[in-house]
Amino acid sequence: MTIEEQLNNIDWNNHKQVIDFYESNLIYFENYQLINDEEKISDVIDIKLNYANSLFEKSHYEKTLKVIEQVDELLNKLTSEHWNFEDSERYARFLKGMVYGNTKRFKESYLIFKELIKEDPDHHYYLNWYNYSKLGLYNWIFNGITMIGIVFLVIDLLFPYAKHLPYDLGIIGIIIMLISYLSQQGLKKYFKRKKTATNST
Repeated sequence: MTIEEQLNNIDWNNHKQVIDFYESNLIYFENYQLINDEEKISDVIDIKLNYANSLFEKSHYEKTLKVIEQVDELLNKLTSEHWNFEDSERYARFLKGMVYGNTKRFKESYLIFKELIKEDPDHHYYLNWYNYSKLGLYNWIFNGITMIGIVFLVIDLLFPYAKHLPYDLGIIGIIIMLISYLSQQGLKKYFKRKKTATNST
């Protein structure tokens, strides 16, 4: 069966089927550099994006990023005026941002979704992933603050000279940890309410 015939029989919502199709024709799709016709390039971009999406859904994040790199190479062979360029380029960034978010690379994810919501402020998924990435960034800050509180507490418990200080390091440490925890929980509730409000609109 030719690739064209296989394409007609694929259920693109079946991630296993998409992955099996792509990987059974790996030699063809890995030689994408040889394709010069714009419409064929566009077709291969669509297939690679579907494959990358299926890989993402199966949590194969590193493989997803490698395929997106190939999509970026192919997009460079299309003119920006091509009918499929803008949507494909934006979807590639969307997939990359989701991978970064799920692998805790929140700074990179946040920067991608910050740009995407500028381009499409009403996009439901862009907004949710933007908020998720922002919360992930804040969590790193809160975790760092909590560690400072733990350090103060440990110094107070283990080092006798701390008792001679004009302030109680143990109490300060506990207060810092408590403020960090309450702020973190408050922010989580804020983003949860924001997400619920977005889902209901």
